[in-house]
Amino acid sequence: MHEPTRTARTGKLPPEGPRTNQRAEPRPGTAAWWLARESEPARQRRRRSLTLDAVLDAAMALLDTRGATALTMRNIAETLGCTQASLYRHVRNREELVTLLVDRALSVASSVPPDEADWVEKAAWSARLFREHLRRHPGVASLLRGTERLGPNSLAGMQYSLELFIGAGLSPRLASAAASSLATFILGSVHLNLGLDRSDPEESRHLRLLYRSRDPAALPLLVQHADTLAEVTSDDEFEVGLNALLTGFRALTQNADIAPG
Repeated sequence: MHEPTRTARTGKLPPEGPRTNQRAEPRPGTAAWWLARESEPARQRRRRSLTLDAVLDAAMALLDTRGATALTMRNIAETLGCTQASLYRHVRNREELVTLLVDRALSVASSVPPDEADWVEKAAWSARLFREHLRRHPGVASLLRGTERLGPNSLAGMQYSLELFIGAGLSPRLASAAASSLATFILGSVHLNLGLDRSDPEESRHLRLLYRSRDPAALPLLVQHADTLAEVTSDDEFEVGLNALLTGFRALTQNADIAPG
């Protein structure tokens, strides 16, 4: 049995257990992680042709075609024809990859609307654009659950929303809450309708038959309005909710002196 090594300076045994000065790596996506990533020196990248953008492009293509479960470092490396070690020069793990991928996908949220629109029209334009983007890339919507959205593109989108709502007369606190509630509504509307096509005539026909076949004593309104209810699409639902939210925000701006926050 070997004797434990003593330190050269003091001749004493080193303390047992984990070092107290070691800190855990911040979780990807947190404010601490983004700050640490921005302050660290550029990583060595031996294969110059492989860039972070190329990695994220491959990840997005994989996400669109095969879904979030296929988004692994091995699959991305196979798509790019490189080793997994090459990927780790850009991201440390899948969690970092997802964090960066989601932030880049959110860049559409700060796209510039038409200049002639007022703040309500600009908010509606941006909301529709963001929803359509998520519908084209449904895998992104699934990755947004529980994320903190603190990356550069996410913060640019937040800046844009704050400019709209503070410019309309809301306090910074209310403007932030309004922007978050609008984003939550958009994400919820997309999540709720993933994999559904309410505009499909066959689906409408089946809905009509289903509603009509219910017990009118138990579900009288479904039976009575079967034809109308079967024609309601996810676009109808989204537009009603969007209009209700923006109408409420406009009311807050008109009563800014009595609104909380």
